[in-house]
Amino acid sequence: MKRILILYFIFITISIQAQNLYKKEALKKFEAEDYSEAIKLLEKALIESPIDAEIYYFLGWFNHYNAYDSRPLKGYDFNSSKKIFNYLDKAIELNSNYGDAKYFYGAECSGNAFLAMQNNNLKKLKYFYKLAYNKGAYPKWLIEYGKNILENCQKNAILFTAGNADFDVCMYLQLHEGIRKDITLIPLGNIDRPWYVKFLKNGLKGGVKKIDLSLSDTQIMDIHPFKWKTTNIQIKVSDEESQNYGLSNNYFNWEVNPDLTSERLHSKSENEIAKKRTYLSPQRAILLQIIEDNYKTRPIFFSNYASSSLYGGLDNQFENYGLISKLTPIHTKNTKWEINFEMLDKIINENSISNFNLISKTDIPRISGLIKFSYFSIFTNLFDKKSSCPNCIYKLKELHKDYLEVGFSRQFNDHLNSIFEK
Repeated sequence: MKRILILYFIFITISIQAQNLYKKEALKKFEAEDYSEAIKLLEKALIESPIDAEIYYFLGWFNHYNAYDSRPLKGYDFNSSKKIFNYLDKAIELNSNYGDAKYFYGAECSGNAFLAMQNNNLKKLKYFYKLAYNKGAYPKWLIEYGKNILENCQKNAILFTAGNADFDVCMYLQLHEGIRKDITLIPLGNIDRPWYVKFLKNGLKGGVKKIDLSLSDTQIMDIHPFKWKTTNIQIKVSDEESQNYGLSNNYFNWEVNPDLTSERLHSKSENEIAKKRTYLSPQRAILLQIIEDNYKTRPIFFSNYASSSLYGGLDNQFENYGLISKLTPIHTKNTKWEINFEMLDKIINENSISNFNLISKTDIPRISGLIKFSYFSIFTNLFDKKSSCPNCIYKLKELHKDYLEVGFSRQFNDHLNSIFEK
């Protein structure tokens, strides 16, 4: 009996070592963007340990990347998506608090939702966002975050978002809770896709409010990198905005820089020294077109969650609303337009952050850290603004203690408390 037990433990130890080795090698392959090999290694790991939630999570995650973030996946259809859902379902079944598995479940739903947009299928569009919600991809604190984003936009706004973290929850709120359907949501990373640009131009009745776009369908379908050097583009401004910001003309200048470079050397004339060819990416070209065609008639906002590389230099003209920023026709640095403290106050109050501390129970680590930092930035901006008002500081400290402290790490809270003490 003793020998059997020893052999059993040896077998278990070898299996765990093999499983860990497969996972380690799979992560290396994934980081090298060799998704197919990474998936094969995980499938071997699964044979060694068929009840490891992390392996199922990795399989869902890696297959999702293989389908959407690599070159087009040969033979891709909904069966591929069902396989991803099955892996993530199993990960969540084995670990009901597996936040990142829920995140990728939501991301897979989002991929199918975009296919529904491509086919102008409102029913399926709503179905996949509801499916993500039911699976826990949008916990209460994220729903609250989405509501704060939408409610801080002006009427009839266009809101450029980062991606899954902000776009998806806001789409869910529009489609299933009817919140701020006057806003057109546009993920910055998707506007280089001709079909999506055409979709935005046409909109989807009952689902997505269309935007003005002066490009013909032929031009849209021919979107490509455009030869480009830094050029000033005049963006039309409404009379009201011009007066509000004290402009002498009804436009602002946007210095649009190229954002792609080729190794190809190019000169336009015999006397010009050949230089590397620069281009305007499809993403930046469409961003330029949307703003040029809509700024005069619709307020335009950007999510503060997005990468600044996608803003095209416009972040010099942002008025910070906390979780989002409004595009203005002026450079806002060190002006009264740099931060809108009234909007920050709307977010940092007991009615807008009451669910924040639920992050500790329903965490989604892939997105919660940046969301925590967003609230932290709002909080510290308000603290600096109100530092000369003892009653205001006391209220902020109480709000932090009652609603925000639970969601932050001890290190974060210690840092904030040190600011209070000063």
